[in-house]
Amino acid sequence: MANTTVLVPEPARPLPGLSINSSQGLLQWISSVDHKQLGIMYLWMALLFLLIGGLEILLVRVQLAVPRNTFLSPEAYNQLFTMHGTTMIFFVAMPALFGFGIYFVPLMIGANEMA
Repeated sequence: MANTTVLVPEPARPLPGLSINSSQGLLQWISSVDHKQLGIMYLWMALLFLLIGGLEILLVRVQLAVPRNTFLSPEAYNQLFTMHGTTMIFFVAMPALFGFGIYFVPLMIGANEMA
């Protein structure tokens, strides 16, 4: 039987003061590579645009509340209706799906971070 010794290298440690996550506050959120923080940012922006899209459709509903309403001109009504659809698809639905994906997929596959 042979006697062999296996040398296991010591894991590298970052130098003190050079940590990427050492900053606090808004800068940490903006420059983060943590998938959970990125997913939460996507979801907050989707919520913000959901409120904007809700305000747009409220204006459309005010126009439709009574017959012959002149609250919005026909051109403004068409523009607002189109902007509501664009806002809800491109600024709410897609970022919300991406936000859930960015948050949950790395957890499902066991990845530590995105980059």
